[in-house]
Amino acid sequence: MLDPKLLQALATVVENGGFDKAAKVLFLTQSAVSQRIKQLEERLGQPVVTRTSPVDATPHGRRLIQHFRQLTLMEAELMETLQAGDGLAGFSTLAVAVNADSLATWFLDAARPALETARLLLDIRVDDQEHTHELLRSGHVSGCVSSRSQTIQGGESHYLGSMRYLCLAAPGFIARYFADGVGPAALNAAPALLYDRKDSLHQAFLQRQLGYSLDFPALTLPSVQGFLDYTLAGIAYSLIPEGMAAPALADGRLIDLAPGKYLDVPLYWHHWQMEASLARRLTATVIEQGRRALRQCPDNRLA
Repeated sequence: MLDPKLLQALATVVENGGFDKAAKVLFLTQSAVSQRIKQLEERLGQPVVTRTSPVDATPHGRRLIQHFRQLTLMEAELMETLQAGDGLAGFSTLAVAVNADSLATWFLDAARPALETARLLLDIRVDDQEHTHELLRSGHVSGCVSSRSQTIQGGESHYLGSMRYLCLAAPGFIARYFADGVGPAALNAAPALLYDRKDSLHQAFLQRQLGYSLDFPALTLPSVQGFLDYTLAGIAYSLIPEGMAAPALADGRLIDLAPGKYLDVPLYWHHWQMEASLARRLTATVIEQGRRALRQCPDNRLA
């Protein structure tokens, strides 16, 4: 049987990207952490981490981290069962990865039933919907919302629905940059708003819906509410989830730059096939509630 302390050291090293930071988290010396990793590798006869900066897990290391997280959850569930009724049962923490727009709109409501019926805490990691997948693959999280439909080895994928984005701007911004319409010259001059440099939604919309594939000026703002605020203030134009934009569209504070044109992004819930019961409970409610909150597009549906 593998020593849980060795697995904990592995998970902490990978989670923090190095031995020094892991040692501080575990209140150990760096040499003690290194020794635990060495013991684990000697036991397996192969490396479990890459000697790179930052440190990452090898494929076998990722499977061990997944195993450790499942053991931690199952132990917490066991303690909850044994201590039921005596008020001593603690909370279990489940790490998940979610894109910022989902977190700001539907995800927390979807997860709420699981949080209200179990002593469960969420450690939410925020990343682009095209990159959350990697956090699951690398063993950092137990589940994720992703725009990728492909399952990872040992995992499952469920279609949740699609989030619709509209291309919007304030009336004053339109008067300044788009007075003659949304053409190539205007798109080349008007500042757009991106969440970060990994954000490819805006470029995808311009190419697919407006046939524009050239460069465009853009500023970055890693805040969903900031997106709405900056767009309302007339600083830039942007792609905003339709639900967030509805009130401002209704009263004219925002205007759709391309009526009838939009970008639908399919979202999927990914999780490991082998899950502790708490993780299964979260999976069930995210799938059920997510499908209620998001647009259901048959063309994108997966079993």
